[in-house]
Amino acid sequence: MAAIRSLAKETIIYGLSYSLGRVVNFLLVTFYLTHYVFTAKDGTLSIYQDIYFYIGLLLGVLTLRMETTLFRFTDQNQDSNHLYALLSQLVMLTCLVFLVVVMAGRAPLVQFLQYPAAYTNSLLLAALILVFDVLSSLPFARLRYEKKSIRYAWIKLSGIAINILLVLGAFAIYFSNAEIQMMPSADKIFYVLAANAASSFLTLLFLFPEIKNSFLKADWSRTGNILRYAWPLILMTLVYTVIQNGYTSFLKYLLPGTKAENLSSSDDLVAVVRLAVIMNIFITAFNYAAEPFFFRHMNSGNARQTYARLNLFFVIACGFIYIMTCLNADLVSYLVGKSFRTSLYLLPVFLMANIFAGIFTNMSSWYKLSDRTGQAALISLAGFVLNLLLFVLLVPKFGKDCSAWISLVVYFAMTALSYLQGQKHFPIPYETGRTLIYLVGSVLIVQLTTYVFDFISNQLILKLAISCVIGLIYLVLIYKIEWPRMMEGERADQ
Repeated sequence: MAAIRSLAKETIIYGLSYSLGRVVNFLLVTFYLTHYVFTAKDGTLSIYQDIYFYIGLLLGVLTLRMETTLFRFTDQNQDSNHLYALLSQLVMLTCLVFLVVVMAGRAPLVQFLQYPAAYTNSLLLAALILVFDVLSSLPFARLRYEKKSIRYAWIKLSGIAINILLVLGAFAIYFSNAEIQMMPSADKIFYVLAANAASSFLTLLFLFPEIKNSFLKADWSRTGNILRYAWPLILMTLVYTVIQNGYTSFLKYLLPGTKAENLSSSDDLVAVVRLAVIMNIFITAFNYAAEPFFFRHMNSGNARQTYARLNLFFVIACGFIYIMTCLNADLVSYLVGKSFRTSLYLLPVFLMANIFAGIFTNMSSWYKLSDRTGQAALISLAGFVLNLLLFVLLVPKFGKDCSAWISLVVYFAMTALSYLQGQKHFPIPYETGRTLIYLVGSVLIVQLTTYVFDFISNQLILKLAISCVIGLIYLVLIYKIEWPRMMEGERADQ
């Protein structure tokens, strides 16, 4: 129980750094961009999303998943500084090769991505953002493992604050509204990326005390063992990113129009996915605290029971977020411009898909702890093949809305596969029955309440009041049901 309280405390701190930062960034940047900058549904928002999809995709490759590798091998290495130096130098070498390739082949890359030639400079900025973020990943991972969450938090928040100030400074202060509307789309995205690149670089400077240990002498003889552990995790990250954010790239090629028309028609879908980030904020904050937690407690006597309880509490928290977000979807929709709200009905599907993505990540801890990362590669490949097949088969026939349902189906399938394989190789006593009850119960609460809301469709304040009462009842019931069980489990552990 003490371990769970410790994780909850770290999750709150990471939540204040990551979640609060993302919320503020969403309100001040995404809100501003969709209301005042990317106002026309001309595909600019989709290109913006597409660029960040590739940044996220390559982030998992260039980091070589050395964060998880650091967590796994630190306790086995008496001199953690030399291990950290080796992992850092591997990442630096990869980044150097990547920059050389992008600089040499930027024109063909723009053509391959089906972007206009005006986006060439934006591609270079995206590459710099990627490299700066990759170089920051291991220092941040070390702060997480060493439980230096306060330092982690202020650096993260500082970087986000700088990005917000630069974006708003460029568009809200330097340019007038008339100038923004006359500005070419490529220039708008260039300024946003430039602000991000500057904030990422400054974040890297803040991490200098951690980065300086990267230049110690490294033991390169361990490279083979480290890469054998890490490469399946790289594949898993690639698949996860494709499923979560690759829909714009798929739709660009699979919808019946031209590439520009397909990107334009996907703008409203991009907007609703960005609204669903409300769930991802909590999930990411939890995972930032949970991953090093799993490794630190892997040798404790009741570790597997603790992992099972954590997953149940995680689902309960996600259920609360799901209920409150879905019941207040009309209010949430004001976070994006009016012209981007036409796909709002898909928000519950994307939220539930994100919940299963989080459960999959939690249940995937078994292969990291048991060094069976090859199993992760197989599950990831299965998920990628299923995702690709469903897009190819369904999108041309049923249109872009399939993206939401495909995401849900694929994440559910990967979660089921991970659970079945985990129970075979690293059994954890997950309470699957209670987990499903909370998930199904959350959906039923939303559906039944929505029927009531149909009679008060224009009374947003009344809807908000009713949803708050329902949320409070949910929390009270959880307390009544789960608190006695949690206390009983604590007594059993002692």
